[in-house]
Amino acid sequence: MGQSQSDESRRSLSPDDLRHRLTCRLQKRSFTDLELYSFRDVFTSLANTSNDGTLYWSEDTFTRFLELPDALDVASLLYHATSVAAGFPFLSDGPGILEWEAIVRVVCVFTGRYRGVLRKGGGDAMRVWFRILAVHDRGGDEVNGNIIGEVNGEERDTEQPPGKEDDDDDVFQIADPEDMEDENDDDELALAALEALDAIEVFKLAEKPAAAARQKYVRRLDPENLTKLVMLLLVIAPLDPQESLATYVERYSGDVLVDLRRAAESIVRSMSTDGKPILWTGFSRSVKRSLPHLFDGFTPLYDHFLFSKRLNMNKDPTLDLPLAPPLLQHHGEILTPTLLNQLSFFFKGTTLYRRLRKLYIGSDDGFSMGMFEQKVFKWRAPTILLVSGSRTGPPSTSREKSFSDTLSPKRYPDSIVDPGDTDGTLTFGVYVDVMWKITHKECFGTPTTKLFQLHPIHEVFETSKSHSDYIYWNKSAGIGFGAPLPRIKSGDPVLHMNLGAVSLILDESLEFGVFTHSSSGGGAYHTSDLNVGGRNEDWQERFTIDEIEVWGVGGEEEAKEQARQWAWDEAEAMRRRNVQLGDDVEANRALLEMAGIIGGNRSGGSV
Repeated sequence: MGQSQSDESRRSLSPDDLRHRLTCRLQKRSFTDLELYSFRDVFTSLANTSNDGTLYWSEDTFTRFLELPDALDVASLLYHATSVAAGFPFLSDGPGILEWEAIVRVVCVFTGRYRGVLRKGGGDAMRVWFRILAVHDRGGDEVNGNIIGEVNGEERDTEQPPGKEDDDDDVFQIADPEDMEDENDDDELALAALEALDAIEVFKLAEKPAAAARQKYVRRLDPENLTKLVMLLLVIAPLDPQESLATYVERYSGDVLVDLRRAAESIVRSMSTDGKPILWTGFSRSVKRSLPHLFDGFTPLYDHFLFSKRLNMNKDPTLDLPLAPPLLQHHGEILTPTLLNQLSFFFKGTTLYRRLRKLYIGSDDGFSMGMFEQKVFKWRAPTILLVSGSRTGPPSTSREKSFSDTLSPKRYPDSIVDPGDTDGTLTFGVYVDVMWKITHKECFGTPTTKLFQLHPIHEVFETSKSHSDYIYWNKSAGIGFGAPLPRIKSGDPVLHMNLGAVSLILDESLEFGVFTHSSSGGGAYHTSDLNVGGRNEDWQERFTIDEIEVWGVGGEEEAKEQARQWAWDEAEAMRRRNVQLGDDVEANRALLEMAGIIGGNRSGGSV
């Protein structure tokens, strides 16, 4: 009898009942007692009161608390995404009212804490982000391009950008089968939550419509709205949970705002190059391969809910805490704070912030392979090379023609970019996890090497298993990534560059570069899997180099080791110059060749 009543109570659980149970579980397992106490204090001290006495947060309260800057015009977008997350784990039920239990769920979603409570982590985290940020096209929920919902007893209207009203037909035309969803596509997340609550039979016993009767719809992201959100993510990428966003106004004002939008647009172009809605397939391909840490900045931002200003644990509130060192000690022409944050979307921020040291900048140190070698080769830790340039047409100078003659005739077109990007600038980079060295026959590097483009489209090319031609460096051939070292005869110029399937080559004068992408693959780096702008087809970029920078990844120990190596080399050079030679010319020449002072590719003069 008792068992029958228990089964009946379980069968009668509503989604709200399940949400309540899950929220209780999240509170117990996701927060410490101190965090939860501070969390409640933050919520109640700022909450509004509805007509029925319910405490909730309005959009204005939410915006002021997180100190979201007006310059980014992102407050309403983030509030709407937060309201959708309030429906967790049934995200299709959102947007919801930000009352206490809803905000608990929101913080667990935006900080990823829910993954420690749900079975198997709740499935694909990127799918959760997409559902939170997207709207969906289906009958009855959309009126004139606006998403209509009921929030706090009032009709809420989240406007979409002008000109999107007639996009519905286009969305369904460009959608892949993976983009199509139905009313039960929250099942994976809901199943994980129900399993965590030992209430899986509730889900199994629920009536579901027949597959043929389910209403299909397509979730989409608006490129302009996503650009604004990515600009915010670039700003908060290095944020500390107790740092005030308002104190970093320099990150989103003045000229920096232009850089922010430029970087954000490069990222969004990896999902849509023509302004059309971004669907799940385009979003997931870009984020999973090239932007795995895109949403990491939300964790410290939403952790702000766990620190009440009224609970000051510092015994001496007048004590001034030491200022943290800058995230980047020296700025470059390419490596700016904004680009550093863009790099943190596919490198962990802890490996970058306050750990990059300037080794070589072409405009300061000279565009020469000799200076590159002198500044970079003794760094015994990973490095990041960045190169920027401008697209070129037919060769206009003898030097450019000489470089062009070493390449195969251009068979591939330029990569297709958004019509809004008209400056013709390109930015590429490489992560090198080993010491640089001169390449005589075989390339160097390891499978953790990364080749990437940052502008005008953001994409990371991981290494493949087809070849190991990761990197070469040779004073006669230049610098290459993903291409075999060309055949070199001592004293003769390179006659033919061997381009890899996916490769970046810089000539020996550091004046010109070429990036090649062949869809046939088979090279040291994987081909593009982005289905935008012809990225997964054949294309090639030829450019004049405007700047080259190499940054060492490391700290004081790496810098001291490099200085020790430089000092040792200088002392050894002095010792060699002072060596006493006898009268036997041939013996002296053999001695100097053995020491590496003359012979090979070196110019030692006559003896």
